[in-house]
Amino acid sequence: MVVFKQVYSGKDWPSLDEIIDDDILFLGYTMDALIYHKQWQVIGNKSSGLNKIELPYYKLGTPPNMHIVNYKGDKVRKAKKEEFDQLDYETSVAPIRYENALKAYYKLEVWREDYNELLYERTLESIAIVEGK
Repeated sequence: MVVFKQVYSGKDWPSLDEIIDDDILFLGYTMDALIYHKQWQVIGNKSSGLNKIELPYYKLGTPPNMHIVNYKGDKVRKAKKEEFDQLDYETSVAPIRYENALKAYYKLEVWREDYNELLYERTLESIAIVEGK
């Protein structure tokens, strides 16, 4: 799931192309429970143009069998200990946690330290760790 930073309301709905050009706030895996129960509204679905979104790397295994995997779960290569220590395991987060983090980001609730794991910056950090960017 990708959550973009810009807030829209009322009649100011942009096109999906404009939305996917916005800065990314959160990126991660979740379930569709709040969509299924109509607590979240789908405003559109667009797959073209998403190739500009950089996707995370994760760690897999335990020492001494340490690997780096891409967002699809494909093994990229063996991990060095330093990389393994810095990367996260792939996880799925409950949708309500994304909702609460979004509220906290916009100061409607208190920001909790564990929300930092949901920030897109964490994805960019994983890329820097693996690709040296």
